[in-house]
Amino acid sequence: MKLIIFDLDGTLINTLADLAKSCNHILKAHDFPTHPIDDYKIFVGNGIRKLVERALPESARTDETIDRLKVEFTTYYNLHAKDLTQPYDGIVPLLNALKHEGFKISVASNKYHEAVVHLVDHYFPTIQFDLVLGHRDNHPAKPDPDIVFDTLRRLNVSKADCFYIGDSSVDMQTANCADVTAVGATWGFRTESELREHGADHIIHRPLDLLNII
Repeated sequence: MKLIIFDLDGTLINTLADLAKSCNHILKAHDFPTHPIDDYKIFVGNGIRKLVERALPESARTDETIDRLKVEFTTYYNLHAKDLTQPYDGIVPLLNALKHEGFKISVASNKYHEAVVHLVDHYFPTIQFDLVLGHRDNHPAKPDPDIVFDTLRRLNVSKADCFYIGDSSVDMQTANCADVTAVGATWGFRTESELREHGADHIIHRPLDLLNII
């Protein structure tokens, strides 16, 4: 049976506005400069700690400051993660079609695990994912392939039967490191050229285009 692994942010749901609002909130609280929403397309993708680090002025990027603001970000984001976030057009029909055809589907995200589970449950209450994983303590973040290998092992699927769909270079690198098929989604946060440059085996411009590949 084939498995489709999805990234979350920028692939299944558009979280950019809530991430930007949350990060700007903590920056403003500490009198640091804030950023326009489009800047966050580059800041996100490697987990919350890296997001905070990238948003801070270079002179303020000490471990102590990053760790403190990460905690504040998480507290605020947990309360506001669903203010503006929505699934991308075509995602729910795609997920329904995949389940109808008997595919296994899962989520593998660099966002902290609790938030990933909460957001998936909230935005896809009628979709039965076979596995949902976010970043967990003592596990390396993507592009390390650990999360893909963990998913394959738990769901008893071979690399040859796995497709990984994401919107960033991190996702393409993750798929390449895991030796699974890398599918770049252009509706997310990064560009088609970035996806191609980092090893996309396929490029899709709409969610339902995936059905023509698998």
